[in-house]
Amino acid sequence: MKENQKRMYIFTAVFAAIAPFILWPIEIFFPYPHIVEELAKALLIFFILKSGDNRQKIYATILIGFLFGITENFLYLFSPATSQTHLFRFMVTMPLHITTSLAILIPALLDKRLLFLGIVLAGLLHYFYNTSVSLLVF
Repeated sequence: MKENQKRMYIFTAVFAAIAPFILWPIEIFFPYPHIVEELAKALLIFFILKSGDNRQKIYATILIGFLFGITENFLYLFSPATSQTHLFRFMVTMPLHITTSLAILIPALLDKRLLFLGIVLAGLLHYFYNTSVSLLVF
């Protein structure tokens, strides 16, 4: 792997881990996490699309979803609204963020112009997840 690729993958991993901290205040004023979060992940995936082979892109995208989910769950640890459902939330949000990240990447691997389609698909998955979990929990 080239040195530039290594730096880019490290950058995207670090940003994926801190993105929920950055997005949390944005989601207070624009309360549509399925849009805000998927656009942030799409930005990272956009950078990943520029280099590496497809296997590296898939691994990096899974890492983005995993780190994003871990950090988001960490933020919810301190939320009294989710204190009783945190274990459930942890078990379902990790696969959600990995799945939505892959939903953004896979169409873009076929053709970079399909990145927008992946964002829409990921946003819809995230929206239906949020809707179904809110019905189950509350």
